[in-house]
Amino acid sequence: MRKLSSIILMAVFCLGVGIHGARADSTPVSTPVRIVLPYIPLMAEGPTEGFFIEMYQEIAKRTDKDIVIDVAPPRRAVQAFVSGDYDALGAFPSLTALPVSLASVPFYLRENLIFYKSGHFPANSLQHPDNLAGHTVGLSAYPYPPAITNLAGVNFERAPNDQSLLRMLANGRLDAAILEKFSGFHLREQLGLSDVIDIADVSVTTENIFPLFQANRQGIENQKAFNLALYDMLCDGTLATLFGRDDVVPDLSLLERDIPAQNQRKDCVASGSNKTR
Repeated sequence: MRKLSSIILMAVFCLGVGIHGARADSTPVSTPVRIVLPYIPLMAEGPTEGFFIEMYQEIAKRTDKDIVIDVAPPRRAVQAFVSGDYDALGAFPSLTALPVSLASVPFYLRENLIFYKSGHFPANSLQHPDNLAGHTVGLSAYPYPPAITNLAGVNFERAPNDQSLLRMLANGRLDAAILEKFSGFHLREQLGLSDVIDIADVSVTTENIFPLFQANRQGIENQKAFNLALYDMLCDGTLATLFGRDDVVPDLSLLERDIPAQNQRKDCVASGSNKTR
């Protein structure tokens, strides 16, 4: 009987040691941060293609986080985030009402311009958005601020994407369209419409673009980590280098509002635009 008890005790001891050893040897598995971005020409054209995608790849390196990126049509991307299918919505404009979420610091300055068919308007007649009254103006599926959607006397027509907008413009189905400056420039050239479509060189609106995170404990942690990474990328010039210019990066002061004092850098020499909202 004593022998049997000794065997049982030894077995329990070995089992306990085995379990303890397994726990000690196991490496915690980090949960990926799942990000969805709206499809934006030049900026987010696929999970591995676009300036915003390259930015998030750099953030992944700096935060040591596993980031999984999907790109979806704009409305579907927002709905998927709101439904909780993703941890973050990778690009959202500052002049649009926010869904329930945690906003991160901005990383890009979006400038909305008027695109129109060459010769359709007299020279210098589109110096103010009010000049669009009485015309049919195309908008894409992205969120637009009230300063645009509430323009009096304008007949707005929605298109599923920027490509459709520019083709409708070239075919005379629209009088004008409002697109983000640099993605619009890129798409106009890509579609071979540079000689067909002109741009009014006055901004309709200018707004910051930032990520949104879920309003939960993990979202708070992700927000803190991404804020610090974006701040460092602005300070060391990485953001301007990624975008190929420094007039589309946000003002340093906007980021420093959300960066703890102990994390703010004295050597930060960021340059950017002052046209922020």
